[in-house]
Amino acid sequence: MRRGRRTSTPHAVVYRVSGEPSGPRFGVIVSKQVGGAVVRNRIRRRIQAICASSLTTVPAAELIVVRVLPGAHEASWDTLRSEIGDGLRRAVTAS
Repeated sequence: MRRGRRTSTPHAVVYRVSGEPSGPRFGVIVSKQVGGAVVRNRIRRRIQAICASSLTTVPAAELIVVRVLPGAHEASWDTLRSEIGDGLRRAVTAS
């Protein structure tokens, strides 16, 4: 996460690093500051679903990490989807 491109949204930070051309890979980081285990897993599943729907927009050689910020559990599904989608687009299109 120390190298590559970083973009921020109100509820997450999206990191991008160019890697091996084996297909896009996604990782999700949800700390205990976000909430309890049930809350963290719900947010993680939501972020994974958003990333899965964005597979066609991410080039094959990209490694994407989404770090969820505290307060994301209060965001609605539509808010998370638009913010993470926008963060992914900005991270991928930026050089």
